[in-house]
Amino acid sequence: MQSIFNKDEIEKECEEFFKMYNVTKGRTKDMCHAKRIHTREVAKNCYIFAEGEGLDEYDRDMAWVIGELHDFARFGQIVNSQNFFNAKEFDHAKLGSRILFTHGMIEDIIKNYDEVCETDRLVLEKAVYHHSDFKLPDDLTDRERYFCDLIRQADRTDIFRLNAESGWETVYGHTGEEILATDISDAVYECFLRQEMVEYSNLSTLADYHMAGLALCFGLTLPAAKKRAIEQGYLQQLMDISFSDPAVDEKYKIAKAKMEDFLNI
Repeated sequence: MQSIFNKDEIEKECEEFFKMYNVTKGRTKDMCHAKRIHTREVAKNCYIFAEGEGLDEYDRDMAWVIGELHDFARFGQIVNSQNFFNAKEFDHAKLGSRILFTHGMIEDIIKNYDEVCETDRLVLEKAVYHHSDFKLPDDLTDRERYFCDLIRQADRTDIFRLNAESGWETVYGHTGEEILATDISDAVYECFLRQEMVEYSNLSTLADYHMAGLALCFGLTLPAAKKRAIEQGYLQQLMDISFSDPAVDEKYKIAKAKMEDFLNI
């Protein structure tokens, strides 16, 4: 099916929105800049993965559009709280979906939105709304679930790049030395033993935050996503760490082996 999405126009409109969060200095500037790059890379991943799955031009472009839209509320969160992580009182995916679809900004971004069928309007909305959920709801249609899963895997794959390129202090607000001097909690360690992603509600130490980022690899089920994550090399870079405490470092080596086994590297 032929695409109806004007990608150049959509990218331009998204960039105009992101410009509202231009700041001049400090960690907030670095975080907003990182998220602008992240948006572009996630959209690119969405397209690559859709192409790898053999989707037609329309669906490849729709996947790309979802990548462009997925983090609209992250910028306000960064400016307000200097935080990349969802809190109980702030879910960036849910807020971003409301900004775009409940309050109508989507019609400013996609000028011919009236040409998008009702089925795919719901796909776009639900893909943004659920992209950061730990588990997708059961009531999605097959098409909704497919695109929800695609954006989640595209997002996870680029988080490795974002974390590696941005550095410890931009991402976590702490130095690597500070983080690697802390312990890996039992709850997080057990997720690695089971080769499962980590729910952010289980994080209790600074090291847990970095480990949760690494554990995103266990959520890569599309062959194209796993392949891209490995070939880019950022995940291996993030895995190449040593903890100050020898006992914690031994625990980490076991967790690292679980990742390497899952990824076949």
